Amino acid sequence: MAGPHPEDELTRLGKLLDRGLPPLVIVTGASDWFRTEAMERLLAAVPKAAELRLLDAVDVRAPGGGGDEEGDEDDGVPGETDGAEGIAACPELLDLCSGGLFARTAFLVIRRGANWWVRHAATLAAQLPHFAKGSGLVLEAKKLDKRKKAAAALVKGLADKGSLFEFRDLYDMPYDRSRSPLEGELARWVVARAARLGVPLTPAAAWLLVVQVGKALPELVAELERLRDQFPAGSKPAPLEPSDLRGKITCSFESTPFELAEAVLAQDKRRALRSVRAMFDHGVRKRDGGAMDPGGRLPFTTSWLYQSLATVYEARQLVDSGMSLRDVPGRVGVRQFVDRFVEQVQRNDVQRLQRGLLAVHHCQRMSRLTSEEPEVLLERFLAQWFDGAPIPTAADLDL
Repeated sequence: MAGPHPEDELTRLGKLLDRGLPPLVIVTGASDWFRTEAMERLLAAVPKAAELRLLDAVDVRAPGGGGDEEGDEDDGVPGETDGAEGIAACPELLDLCSGGLFARTAFLVIRRGANWWVRHAATLAAQLPHFAKGSGLVLEAKKLDKRKKAAAALVKGLADKGSLFEFRDLYDMPYDRSRSPLEGELARWVVARAARLGVPLTPAAAWLLVVQVGKALPELVAELERLRDQFPAGSKPAPLEPSDLRGKITCSFESTPFELAEAVLAQDKRRALRSVRAMFDHGVRKRDGGAMDPGGRLPFTTSWLYQSLATVYEARQLVDSGMSLRDVPGRVGVRQFVDRFVEQVQRNDVQRLQRGLLAVHHCQRMSRLTSEEPEVLLERFLAQWFDGAPIPTAADLDL
């Protein structure tokens, strides 16, 4: 089951802060941007009279060795103790139990605290009832290890009290995959954020921004701020359309084989060239967010191009044989972005698609037989697709 919308979590946090900071607040979840937003609000809510200590726990090592900001796996390794030994191993909690050195109350704010939590969750649970009135702790970690009983019980208690906040990433696609990405959480968030910054966008313009800039929220916000400078308040009474953004979007950090295939089938040469250059200038990210190995870019790209062209080719043949265009997407197994797929079928005839498949096959063959750079091979494919450059056959090659 999906967690609550991150904006709803921020709203809930605001209501909590209106009542005053509780003794313990935990901020967790996959979204770095929303966690940072929450921490800024929590820091601003710390009473000015309290003694504030900030601790970046990235260097804390979890029991059993290793240690990173994500937290280490630790099955049954000792290290969580309460009582005198526990508090001795976690002296930062002492001020919270007795008040600050120079103030009656104290707050400890721990950033990147996944490993700190693994090591000290039981001690924290034992000492929490002894915190001085008005003192407290704020812990931020991408992920919490809840395998130990004390940790699980503490998390459950915080959740019941409303002091646990989990910020997931925004979904770029609607749950119903037959619907447009314009209805996804990410596009809608960009629309709302743009309006707040004074540069209103239509959903289509917001999605164009996502396609060009990427899904990273800091980069999207930075681009919206640049657009705000280009469109002063009142200069465009209506929300900006995609056509208004042409030549205005200044950052395009990455691209993917999916975007390249879409540009090819839309017969958009400029966009296709930009996509190829972006993939080789800035790399390609896998679904898990990690960088794809450079050696895998060309095989992945040509495989996806071939699959995309072949699906549209099959659909075009069905249309030419008399099948209703409305029935074709389901027949060839297309369930997402149906409107865009129909446009691709209408835009490309059988002969063009056959030539495209031959050009992709030639690109794959040259990658195995020559030492030419992958970017050069893809640019040659684009010349064959868009400009009608000749496609050598096996007989033409000096093998």
